[in-house]
Amino acid sequence: MKRRGYGFKVLASVLAALTLSGPATAAKLVPFKGKSSGIITTVGFDPVNGIVYTHLAGEGEATHLGHFAVIADVAVYLASGVPGTWTLTAANGDMLFLTMRGGGIDPTHGFGTFIIVGGTGRFQGATGYYEQTITFGAPPPTTVVSYTEVLEGAISFGRR
Repeated sequence: MKRRGYGFKVLASVLAALTLSGPATAAKLVPFKGKSSGIITTVGFDPVNGIVYTHLAGEGEATHLGHFAVIADVAVYLASGVPGTWTLTAANGDMLFLTMRGGGIDPTHGFGTFIIVGGTGRFQGATGYYEQTITFGAPPPTTVVSYTEVLEGAISFGRR
């Protein structure tokens, strides 16, 4: 229940931001759905602060993107959560930039809430959000692990 409440708060924040940004920049939110898979590699560990640094590389399919590549750098704060930055790159090179906050459900499943913060090409000025459910191929402390994810949310394109 806590996860769903957080998602509703993020959705409300995104909708409020779009409303306050005015009609000149706000555009209609449309459904955004997809899935991806790839590899997550542990690239470092800070034992003092309890942070595991990871790099994700994969590919997938999503509405408005088509086939895409995904690259992400994520810091796993063992005590408090998982912030990160993600870039989704469409086949033509247009990019979608996101920030995320997530957490674990159990050792092989996690969730994340992503905020779309812009992009390049047709995604310049894009806003929106999506929620991710991710499944890991092995529980920690694996240093290289496969993943699959499902995403669902909404996107608004900037000025056209």
